[in-house]
Amino acid sequence: MTRNIVLTFFFFINTFISFSQYTWTNGEVLLKNGKTVKGEVKIPVVSKDLIHFNGKSKVRVKDKVNGGKSVFNEDQVELIKFIFSEREIAYFKYIPVSKKKQEIFCIVSTGPVTLYGRSVGMTSTRPGVISFHNLNEFYAQRANETIATPLFTARPSKSFKKRAIEYFNDCPTLVSKLRNKTFNKDDIMAVVEEYNNCSK
Repeated sequence: MTRNIVLTFFFFINTFISFSQYTWTNGEVLLKNGKTVKGEVKIPVVSKDLIHFNGKSKVRVKDKVNGGKSVFNEDQVELIKFIFSEREIAYFKYIPVSKKKQEIFCIVSTGPVTLYGRSVGMTSTRPGVISFHNLNEFYAQRANETIATPLFTARPSKSFKKRAIEYFNDCPTLVSKLRNKTFNKDDIMAVVEEYNNCSK
């Protein structure tokens, strides 16, 4: 199942990303009160630049029959499912990125450490030209951690190598591979998988 989630995540971000919002997609929103809302689901893409501003991330669901729309926030939503086919389902949820803020991420892989991913919108400027593009961010979280830790972000304050060595410091074999550049930021899923095997 983990591999299927990983493949679905990349299928999703490569196929359905737009700058401002994900496309309306068949899915379900599982609420904390036990109810499930089905329809076409849409979630916002976070913007990380000085031109665009994002408020609180909310999930929108559109009824397929009458087109009516419902809006849900982090206090109401347990899990979000994007259903592309019977075998391609992407799972999203709110995760805490600070003491006061939760944002929506895709569940990339699960284990002692869960890896979350998302695409964020960026603006690039040069004389007379403004261009828009998307970059992927990855966060990790152990079951006993209240806040997810960034491993790779669109505007990095630390390199992936430094962040990964700090976060996975209790797995010496993985740290060694990170130090000797066996793994880099493009191997982030393999890094988390190796750590999860190490911690077992």
